Amino acid sequence: MALSHAILVSLLDRPQTGYDLGKRFERTVGFFWKASNQQIYQELHKMADAGWVTAETVAQSDRPNRKVYDITDTGRQVLEDWAATPTDPPSVKEELLVKLFALGDINTETILAELRRRHDFHKTRIAYYEGVMREYYPEPKKLKARQRGRYLGLRLGILSEQTSIKWCKEAIDLVSESGSE
Repeated sequence: MALSHAILVSLLDRPQTGYDLGKRFERTVGFFWKASNQQIYQELHKMADAGWVTAETVAQSDRPNRKVYDITDTGRQVLEDWAATPTDPPSVKEELLVKLFALGDINTETILAELRRRHDFHKTRIAYYEGVMREYYPEPKKLKARQRGRYLGLRLGILSEQTSIKWCKEAIDLVSESGSE
């Protein structure tokens, strides 16, 4: 997947500025697809040049003018073509696992601190996800198609966080035992 596809998906809801897209990414797509504001703006310019989005300049009296982007029919076709392309499972680059490969040769307390920090991170993230679930998706079977897609993404996030929390607990227990040997 390219950043352009994530932007096109975000523009399906409504026209948005680059700033709006950046903020939206932080709260939605950004949990599984990272992009800086600068990357979003660069991609929007490329997409406008390719005809995938239009950019309407909106004059503002007290601030610089805003550019509001909207998906075009060409952009919708690009999105449709992309959706029809098979996806590969994600590749994993997990630095913590590499550190665990050094267990026994590096300070156990350092690893335990990292595992505890990771555990806390996942607990915070799942609390956020569960709050979003309660607020926006209390009855999944009553959701419209686009909402069901978001619900399913959120559901995978919750399940992943549950698994990560369980793994962190197991890792902390096992590393704690190995540190006392």
